Amino acid sequence: MKHLQNTLVAIAATVAANSAFAQDAATKLWKGDVEFGYYQQEGNTEESSVIGKANAKRSNGQWTYDVAAEAQNSETTGVRSAERYFISNRLAYDFSEFNYTFGYVSGDKDRFSGFVYQATVAGGYGRRLLKNDKLTWDAEVGPGVRVSEFETASDAGDGQITEAILRMSTDFAWALSETATFEQKLTVENGDENTVSKSITSLKTKIVGGLGLKISYTMEYNEIVPNDTVHLDRETAITVVYSF
Repeated sequence: MKHLQNTLVAIAATVAANSAFAQDAATKLWKGDVEFGYYQQEGNTEESSVIGKANAKRSNGQWTYDVAAEAQNSETTGVRSAERYFISNRLAYDFSEFNYTFGYVSGDKDRFSGFVYQATVAGGYGRRLLKNDKLTWDAEVGPGVRVSEFETASDAGDGQITEAILRMSTDFAWALSETATFEQKLTVENGDENTVSKSITSLKTKIVGGLGLKISYTMEYNEIVPNDTVHLDRETAITVVYSF
């Protein structure tokens, strides 16, 4: 638990440092969110859960850079029941008002998924389907490579799968009001060996200044999973958010 808390502090400090560094006299180039959620129950059942997320975006001319990180840790009666770390980087270049190219890399380590890790590298074409004061909607498609390593070698021959994939994603954001934003993200990585799909639905509300609350529902589906693990992981989270 202490290690995870140190990780969350480091993530928040990194994002804050990058934000400060990217400012000039007139423009703040970085914007994003830092989220933190904590749950604890004591009595007949002792359970605690900590979740931290951070994402930041930097736009400079025709270039846009996105970075996201996530860490989660849960314990039940002193026994670790969940532990997950995720990080992604994306670089996009606008070659017209509504069209762009992108490169993407991510790493996902979930201790209880049956995988040691899953890593993806992809690139391709993006299209801005909607863009106005209230709505933005982007869609992307492109080829890539995914490496998945199983905890048990017998699950997949030598324990590792390297496969070509087609990565498709869409990101929809709707400013419902000055204080509320709805967002839907969907990603599908289709490969010969495995197809991984992930959906994130969220609603963020502003309380005061940069402080707010966020509720999110995440579903992640693996078509092929190691023995004794389920195909679909679901997570509902309520977090405190600081937007910068």
